[in-house]
Amino acid sequence: MKEFRNKLIVHGLMKINDKYLVIKRSIIKRGKPNVYPEYWDIPGGSVEDFETPVEALIREAKEEVNLDVEVKQIIHEDSNFDKGKNTMFTRLVYICTLKNTNDYIIQLDPEEHSEYRLISSLDEMSDEKFVPFLIDILSNKNL
Repeated sequence: MKEFRNKLIVHGLMKINDKYLVIKRSIIKRGKPNVYPEYWDIPGGSVEDFETPVEALIREAKEEVNLDVEVKQIIHEDSNFDKGKNTMFTRLVYICTLKNTNDYIIQLDPEEHSEYRLISSLDEMSDEKFVPFLIDILSNKNL
């Protein structure tokens, strides 16, 4: 039997000039079919060994969208068990702000994402597909 594992994932809801950054997942990620291809998501990824969730999110924001961010409070947590991988995936989502709001360039990692948008609400992209957890977050009127 496979060894049971816990995997921690972090994401950042990045607020830029009163809008939220969303990024479209690529079809192929590093030579393999991507999970949720062509769905809109927010920057994030796995917490590596000896890394805190905040450190991981700062690293992922730089790698995925070339942004230097300040990580604020946690706004969402969910966990899902993947039987095939015998792994419990736990996701933490934080609000993030830019360290420099006047001088930034969003630059995507083309291996992971194909485009980005700044939106105020999901209504602006009603015909698009979003990863499930993001729908819950962006539907929250308290953000």
